[in-house]
Amino acid sequence: MTAARIRKAEKFLKKNDAILGVLIDTHGPCTLMSTRKPNFHTLVWAIINQQLSVRAAKTIETRLLQRLNTTNFEAKNFHRIQDKTLRGCGLSGSKVRYIRELARQVRCGDLVLDEMQQLEDEVVSERLMTLPGIGRWTADMFLMFSLGRLDVLPIGDLALRKSIQQLYGLSGDIDYENYIEVAECWRPYRTVASWYCWAAVD
Repeated sequence: MTAARIRKAEKFLKKNDAILGVLIDTHGPCTLMSTRKPNFHTLVWAIINQQLSVRAAKTIETRLLQRLNTTNFEAKNFHRIQDKTLRGCGLSGSKVRYIRELARQVRCGDLVLDEMQQLEDEVVSERLMTLPGIGRWTADMFLMFSLGRLDVLPIGDLALRKSIQQLYGLSGDIDYENYIEVAECWRPYRTVASWYCWAAVD
């Protein structure tokens, strides 16, 4: 996801959706990839963020990074550290298990994250979702924030759905298909459009 491609996406979205056009003018250039992290780190970050507020997840992430004395999570960080230490940073027991299995597969070479850049979106998602604790939302976060894929619509994200409801005047009890219909005119740049929807409710 290069800056030139993002600028192209912004122009496309402004042309195709007047509401997004206002958001783009209001929030300026999309900075989705400006804080890009290594693949493994992004997956651990996504697991931490599952079912938590942004603030709570950030607190846990900061504690964990400090405890591991690192700036980016690596598979080796989780080899010898005790469960009680991870729990003490705020991770639930289930998330400890998820991260440990992810780290084990990466260390053993069963999961080679760097090779995923060459794979189609759905192939990446299917592979990741064979891991415990990784569902569609977590796979979408990896596609967007690590691989830089431009046409991901993380419809499982509550904040995104709430933003779309507010922006497009939708009720809160509609089906996912209604959100997908709204986003149809965003193709092939649904990732960038989603970023602006998030920016609108930050």
